Amino acid sequence: MKAYWMNLKPRTRKIILAVSLPLLLTSASFAYAEGWFGGLFGANAKPVVVASVAPAAPLNIGPMPTRAEALQLQPNDRVLGRFGAPITIIEYASMTCHHCADFKTETMPSLKKDWLDTGKAVYVLRDLAWDNLALGMSAVARCVPPAQFYPLSNALYAAQKKIVTGNPIEEINATAALAGLTPEQVKACIGNPDIQKDILRSKEI
Repeated sequence: MKAYWMNLKPRTRKIILAVSLPLLLTSASFAYAEGWFGGLFGANAKPVVVASVAPAAPLNIGPMPTRAEALQLQPNDRVLGRFGAPITIIEYASMTCHHCADFKTETMPSLKKDWLDTGKAVYVLRDLAWDNLALGMSAVARCVPPAQFYPLSNALYAAQKKIVTGNPIEEINATAALAGLTPEQVKACIGNPDIQKDILRSKEI
């Protein structure tokens, strides 16, 4: 393998490294976060986190909507923009997806200015939780009143790197405090089976 690598042209080696290293680093960071935050939902809770708060048995999330129904606004959707706009933009995103975080911080401001604030479209964020960390973050965002959902959701996306690479529960508590949530309320939000059900159901649409 070493001989094969050394026989490659320098430009080829650079291209391979440029493509593979970000993927390896991203996988490692998500694995690290999943190991920490998995304690909130699994049996191997770490000392920094409270004991398991999720039901032991899988949640019964109920019947799935049809494709046509999924394109309509759902009862738990959080809508951003003016009702009655001719276009509805539905985004499925995971709180631990760095591309989703980039979209929120880099693209969403101009989308809001040019499309939502002008009444051309409304925007809906639906949860596509990839892992337990994303599930917990989404639960916290959905624990506040609807008017606070997008400010808190955006703050969590902005803090994503610190949450994933640092101490997740401490970073989530710090971000949730901006919306007035205490650590005890954050814990209750994460462990709320009704909120979990809504998030998991959204993931299956």
